[in-house]
Amino acid sequence: MQICVYARNVFRMSKILGVRCAGTTVSRLFIFNEKQQQLQKCQIAFQSTVGNVKVDSLDNKSFDVEWQQALPYKSLPRLSRYQMLRGFLKGGEFADLSLNDFLFKCRERLGDIYRLPGVIGQPDSVVLFNVNDFEKVYRTEGIWPSRPGTDAVRYYRQNRKDGFFKETMGLNDNGENWAKFRHVVNPVLMQPKNAKLYLDPLQKVNLEFVERIREIRDPQTLEVPDNFLVDINHLAFDSVAVVALDHEFGLIRKNPDLKDAKVLCENMSAFLKSIYDLGIKPSFYKYITTPTYRRFAKSMDLMFDITNHYVNEALTRLEANPSKDGEERSVLEKLLKINRKTAIVMAMDMLMAGVDGPSSAISAILLCIAANPAKQQKLREELLAVLPHRSDHFTIENMKQLPYLRACIKEALRFYPLAFGNARETGTDLVLSGYQVPKGTGALISSNMLPNEELFFPRPREFIPERWLRNSDATLADGERLIAENVNKFINLPFGFGPRSCVGKRIVDIEMELTLANLVRHFRIEYNYPIKNPFRYHLIGTPAIPLKFKFTDLE
Repeated sequence: MQICVYARNVFRMSKILGVRCAGTTVSRLFIFNEKQQQLQKCQIAFQSTVGNVKVDSLDNKSFDVEWQQALPYKSLPRLSRYQMLRGFLKGGEFADLSLNDFLFKCRERLGDIYRLPGVIGQPDSVVLFNVNDFEKVYRTEGIWPSRPGTDAVRYYRQNRKDGFFKETMGLNDNGENWAKFRHVVNPVLMQPKNAKLYLDPLQKVNLEFVERIREIRDPQTLEVPDNFLVDINHLAFDSVAVVALDHEFGLIRKNPDLKDAKVLCENMSAFLKSIYDLGIKPSFYKYITTPTYRRFAKSMDLMFDITNHYVNEALTRLEANPSKDGEERSVLEKLLKINRKTAIVMAMDMLMAGVDGPSSAISAILLCIAANPAKQQKLREELLAVLPHRSDHFTIENMKQLPYLRACIKEALRFYPLAFGNARETGTDLVLSGYQVPKGTGALISSNMLPNEELFFPRPREFIPERWLRNSDATLADGERLIAENVNKFINLPFGFGPRSCVGKRIVDIEMELTLANLVRHFRIEYNYPIKNPFRYHLIGTPAIPLKFKFTDLE
């Protein structure tokens, strides 16, 4: 019965997509293997659409012609294996480069598409700077997009002696196991109606941050210390921890020396560093335990032990005091109702990605706002129109009335991209920039490295939030219109795209919106020092200058 239903659905899709079937009966559908494969490709394309994106017809004949006319994969511009290996050794030309600088250096030498050869057991990757190639990869990634680069996390979890991750390796897995895990956590973390689960806890943490600024700023200059990034990190940590672990660590003000919290906070970046150090750079860690892998595994062990402890503590607390009928459960409680292991793995994955990225994003937003006082004042006026009193609290409803707030954040993340882009494996054979690229090839999609180019955004080195507003609101004082809605949607994707987009996007969105809104409501923000190359990049950008912002109380 299921086979018949499947065949009927596939046949319907084939008519929608303009693909001829081998016949109109179930038996003929399954006899002709070539046609069956063709229909399966239709199903993948049909199921992998996102939002209102139209599914393009699959014209195999046109693709065959394109494939035959394309240059072979082996002719792609590339680094040799020797250049790749020697370049990353001590003293090599790539040894001290960040991922962004490495990719740009190769782009200058090789062009907008090139191949990085796999060394020491790693597979090949292609690096893409052509926006048309981005779209092709995303449109054909299928219902289970595969993301390269996190092999070190999977390797660690596969080789834990206690076998804890045998059932699931969480969001860093690939294939069907990833899909099953994502399917059960999506309703908790991504549905808009659940945003209220984290709005109040995040707001409480955020107001603690406002008071922290008043405590640490110089009473004369009103500037915060050079190491203000530590406080931003604590804000990001407390924010993700109160959601992931349902626990108020109070690292911002109450418990700044709490050992568990500091250990977690200090080891968060190990995951992000591993993607570059163990996923792209040549590494022998699968053959011998390298010092880099030992440091990474130690960080993972510490994070596992502490996360496991606090999830178990929360489980005991919730069992003793379960939510009453009608009460809204926390994110952790909802995950625990799925099962304990899902809750622990999801908490770990949220913690690994929830500090460095949001900290850098908040730093970028504050630098942009401080450097553009007119934009800051315009934002303040919007906030005061919606919430005229500082004692007013944010709600899901009134946050919807703040388009300029969201535009300022989007423009800051365009102005200072946090990472190079996204990574995928090609879901089918593709022709990219005129070259044959086989299915399963790693693709580094440099979508976030293009928004600062004039080709894609007019006046790219100006901070212009208005470009993200709707047509009726997006005219500048000089009459110029810089609408971003006509920009290719595959450029500037800080949270990724499609089924594999960031599962914590809504949490981070609210965290950034609350932080910027509360600071602008309470302070006039200034930065009175040179802003040149303010970020250094490993995998993501981290501030490279002292963040000595001046926070002046508003009357």
